[in-house]
Amino acid sequence: MIHFQNVGKVFTNGNEQIKALNDIDLKVNKGEIYGVIGFSGAGKSTLIRCVNHLERSTAGKMIVDGHDLSTLTVKEIREVKKNIGMIFQHFNLLNSKTVYANVAMPLILNKMPKDEIKQRVYELLEFVGLSDKANVHPEQLSGGQKQRVGIARALATKPSILLCDEATSALDPQTTSSILELLRKINKEYNITILMITHEMSVIREICDRVAVMEAGEIIEEGTVFDVFSRPKTQTARNFVNTVMHDQIPESIIKMIESNNGSQNVFRINFIGQSAGQPLLSQLAKKFAIDVNVLFGNITELQGIPFGNLIVELQGSEAEVNRALEYLETKEIDFNEVIPHAS
Repeated sequence: MIHFQNVGKVFTNGNEQIKALNDIDLKVNKGEIYGVIGFSGAGKSTLIRCVNHLERSTAGKMIVDGHDLSTLTVKEIREVKKNIGMIFQHFNLLNSKTVYANVAMPLILNKMPKDEIKQRVYELLEFVGLSDKANVHPEQLSGGQKQRVGIARALATKPSILLCDEATSALDPQTTSSILELLRKINKEYNITILMITHEMSVIREICDRVAVMEAGEIIEEGTVFDVFSRPKTQTARNFVNTVMHDQIPESIIKMIESNNGSQNVFRINFIGQSAGQPLLSQLAKKFAIDVNVLFGNITELQGIPFGNLIVELQGSEAEVNRALEYLETKEIDFNEVIPHAS
């Protein structure tokens, strides 16, 4: 559906060359919701703008719906872009036009008959929950309502791909949740492929099937949302995950451990799926001559799978602690030692 094949993008500023994208190899499958996350300047916006040819890649192939954009004529690119809708962070609505006129704009440009335009616009306004706002102007709407107008406009030409450029960054949490629910509905009912960029990991967790982490114009990590959240491989990914999972040891707990002879028998234990509901810690305390001190933790759900993250201190002799850890390995429980000073 969308395939970046070793895509690069270089901007020239006088004698200076700025590499915005470097050797991007990424595939978004038909019908999935794919998220790209990264800090400001990571190259996210350039990446998504290459899909609808607002930016032309300077290396590699940008393939959309089986078409290599670099080989197409202007007319052919225009036809491909009809299948791509885009939602913007700041809505990009025409304040001088009514909601109806904003949604109708792409259809007017495509020279659709007026009666068909009217039918399509009202159908979309009903879908996004704004059927009573057709004749008002954007300045009379809330931020969430403006974004719903933007979504309706993006869907006007019945695209197969929907691009979301920080679509919820300007919205409050409650409104963000409602917009994400609408995007999920669009994906499910219209089978539209959604590619979204964001710097909010909560958005990725809420709606995406897979995610790529960007840094300095490169993809540094990629996988299912569950894999990246439960086992982040890079520090950047871990930083993003921590903004949502809140699984770092609080400073007060670290000081308590340090004051207690600086015990190093502190472990992070991940409970995934069915194991999240097992009384594993009580089993450890019964089977081995150790005490289990739960320092911190939480249980959440990732893509419908329970995921628990506990930080525990195992108090006992070295031999008994090692036996307990061997027992965890037999249960295929994922764990790693936590060094308090590095947390």
